[in-house]
Amino acid sequence: MTRSDAAVGPDPTPVGEPTDERFGELPVLADVGHDRVPDVGPDEYYHRDAAGGRTDVEVVTRALALGMNVLLKGPPGVGKSYLAKYVCSRTNRPLYRVTLSETTFREDLLGNLQLVSADGGETVTRWVDGPLTRAAREGGVLLLDEINAADANTVAALNAVMEAPETRTLTVPQTGETVAPHEQFRVVATANPGYQGTYELNQAFEDRFRHVKLEYLPTAVEVDLVFQRTGLDRSREDAVERLVSFAGRLREAYVDGELSTPVTTREVVRIARFMEDDFMSLRDAARSELVARVDEYDETLVRTLVDKRL
Repeated sequence: MTRSDAAVGPDPTPVGEPTDERFGELPVLADVGHDRVPDVGPDEYYHRDAAGGRTDVEVVTRALALGMNVLLKGPPGVGKSYLAKYVCSRTNRPLYRVTLSETTFREDLLGNLQLVSADGGETVTRWVDGPLTRAAREGGVLLLDEINAADANTVAALNAVMEAPETRTLTVPQTGETVAPHEQFRVVATANPGYQGTYELNQAFEDRFRHVKLEYLPTAVEVDLVFQRTGLDRSREDAVERLVSFAGRLREAYVDGELSTPVTTREVVRIARFMEDDFMSLRDAARSELVARVDEYDETLVRTLVDKRL
């Protein structure tokens, strides 16, 4: 069965050819107007230092340029998914994103058979590509958020397609079709190691990735980011510095096992948004956001820390 007589939905749009331009270590592809290329500005991601005197962007783009798949590891809210979007945006690569969980099945990745109306009015069964199949056909990037939250059966669907570029294949069991993945196709996954509700990845599966660890932003950078993403005036810098420092203390508590809920940069920004126009004080905004956000067993500790430190 070929795709042309089995599939519904838009035809695949292959990515453009590599150009002489590079972003980091990765060639920029010709812009073919693909609607799945993210829109992220050139200055909207902070390039963090990584091992070997390189930045996280340089390491990730180098791995992708070498045909590797990438696993971005780190606590929630450090920008793992945003880094993938940023790289795709700057290199004209379509991004297909799936957030994995225990209820994610192979069909959610590969696609499924659907009943549709044919031209003659009769109902027929046709195949519809899922995000994995579509990314493989087009040469896009498949972003698998929270890869360690999926069960082993779902992850097994990725084994063959994540082999070395010259040996990888993708078979659609429902149709019997074998897809030859585009040479630009890559898989990027994110993981929150040790986070509640996650599994330990199979060693053989982990070996299919180049691992990159991300940490929270430096304090000064996170302070600047809060001002960029809110309407706060720089006259509030002292309050924002106290907020970011406080978030750092809660993150330490999370790493040390005192808290079961991490504090992300997204939450810091939300707290700051409620400080705009003096709608809430720093303490009230932090208490309002964090007490409602954390696990019920963490409420007492968070209330105490808010009152003592803010």
